[in-house]
Amino acid sequence: MLYSANMARHGKGHGSHHSRRGDPRVARTREVVLEAARTLLVEEGPDAVTALRVSEATGVARTTIYRHWPDRDDLLRDALAVEEPDHHVPPTGDTRRDLEAMLTHMADRLGRRRGARVMAVAIERSGYRGESGGPHREMVRRRMEPLRKIIEAGVARGDLPETLDVDDAVAQLAGPAFFQAVFMRRKVAPEFISAVVDGFMRVHT
Repeated sequence: MLYSANMARHGKGHGSHHSRRGDPRVARTREVVLEAARTLLVEEGPDAVTALRVSEATGVARTTIYRHWPDRDDLLRDALAVEEPDHHVPPTGDTRRDLEAMLTHMADRLGRRRGARVMAVAIERSGYRGESGGPHREMVRRRMEPLRKIIEAGVARGDLPETLDVDDAVAQLAGPAFFQAVFMRRKVAPEFISAVVDGFMRVHT
């Protein structure tokens, strides 16, 4: 708990920074700090994301960093949140095609070193706060939401059974691609995604 101890020593300063959130200088400072935190996260892992390291990388005083992020987990959460991808995959109404398109989009983002590293950290840290998983598990859940919506639309159209467990379906579809991209560090080929979707549809239709 070194981060929290240092924060207590320097002072939290909650009252001042919330009232100045609209200040362009404050916004710029937060942007600089979060960019440095993301770089450390990708290049060295979550243990490197400390107020000291971020301060050394940016020149921003540690007291300022502690005011904005009293807890190290808060800093990690915000660094992870900014990396969330924008899922703009227009639905076609064809469940199989929409599933393949979404998985392809997700795999493309994960194929980039930064995206894969950030997601790996989010998954790793999602179990650190017990059953709830804290903000990191919530981030993973949000990233899966577009895929959930496609599955739910498929159920509503009758393409998939009403008894389908949507959480299980998300795991069956996203799990193989995530394993390939995040843990094996392999490019997820279109043929791989097609095979995953084909297998899923065979089981559930």
